[in-house]
Amino acid sequence: MEYKKYDYDTYTIHFIKTDKFKSIFISLVLINEFNKDSLAKNFVLRKLLTLSSKNLKNESEVAKKVYDLYNAGLFIANGVCNNVIYTNFDMETLEDKYTEDGQVQNALNYFFDTIFYPNIVDGEFEKTNFELAIKSAKDYYDREKENKVKYACNRAYSIFDNEYLKYDLNGEKEDLKNITQKNMVEYYNDLFKKSCANIFIIGNFDDEEMLNIINTNVNGKFYKNENKYIDGVYKENSGIKEKEDIENNNQSILVMIYKVLNITKRERNVISPIFNRVFGVGNNSKLFKNIREEKSLCYDIRSIFLREESVLMIRSGINSESKDRVIETIKYELENIQKGNISDKEFDEAIKFRKRTLKQFEDENDSISYIKQANILFGNDDLDKRMKELKTVTKEELIEFAKKIDLSVIYMLKGEKSNEQD
Repeated sequence: MEYKKYDYDTYTIHFIKTDKFKSIFISLVLINEFNKDSLAKNFVLRKLLTLSSKNLKNESEVAKKVYDLYNAGLFIANGVCNNVIYTNFDMETLEDKYTEDGQVQNALNYFFDTIFYPNIVDGEFEKTNFELAIKSAKDYYDREKENKVKYACNRAYSIFDNEYLKYDLNGEKEDLKNITQKNMVEYYNDLFKKSCANIFIIGNFDDEEMLNIINTNVNGKFYKNENKYIDGVYKENSGIKEKEDIENNNQSILVMIYKVLNITKRERNVISPIFNRVFGVGNNSKLFKNIREEKSLCYDIRSIFLREESVLMIRSGINSESKDRVIETIKYELENIQKGNISDKEFDEAIKFRKRTLKQFEDENDSISYIKQANILFGNDDLDKRMKELKTVTKEELIEFAKKIDLSVIYMLKGEKSNEQD
């Protein structure tokens, strides 16, 4: 793969040239400073932009257009990375030689038209589509109430002292009452005025032709090009916070959140995924084998490492009476690693699994794009460096990394019905 970068005053274009795929993948990434009050508006805007545009007035017209473009639809998502929130506008389209002349040009025109020319009438988002977007958002929030695992994780993060993890990424249902057709236009305009904008293109294409298409569509749409991302490192812990809520549910959900103190770049990029595999990812992990299989203390258990936030989360479906024993055993398994109890088999399997995962990333153009984005925007290692660094990892590094992991939150969503069931 060949990488090229083109810097402009208000945006940056990144080319990742490869003939490995039959398609062109484009991703426009907008980065803004985190603001909890904008989460619901961002969620509604993503729905509005995919429902209609200035030229495609409703869902039916959008669906027909996407069909005509060989299913080159627009996908929009957002995420939080420490102090910034980013919004990805993604689309994949087949190359002309696999479809027809002008396919890529037409697909990219649709992509940019959808983003830059929304369905706004007299300074407000068109009423019918606005109401559909609000209804869709309400339906989403109602469905999410039934996702007890996600609810428990959100509740645990709400008492965690990381400001950027306290809130649901898509906002809350109650926020919708303050959203109007007019202030959504204000939010839309504000988003582009304040964003750091980067455009990533992956595939086999002519550089000059692609630059012309992008610049024709993008020039004049942005106002600044400053990424205010701050790399997060915890210097110390502020103690352990505990909380328990009760739900009319058959199963209890335990969530434990740890900070990784004084994490290094190598630990974040290279060591953390290998440690996590040994500790709590998959059926061969210490948590699964010893807590789920051997002691039968839980229904399921896994650990999740949030790399940029330097946070390790463990979640487990348990019987409420098993809470203390599960917590005690989780602590014991972490201490086990801190004392150096990692077998050669566990270490080797974790390395092999990580290698397979990185190889899979190379086979998907969207994964290549996201890794390159994280490399450029947030300072993560690129794929080549990750593969090279993997060969140098030692068991001792996993042990030292484990010693930096410090408990911060214990939360349980207690199921009232668990006793009855048992």
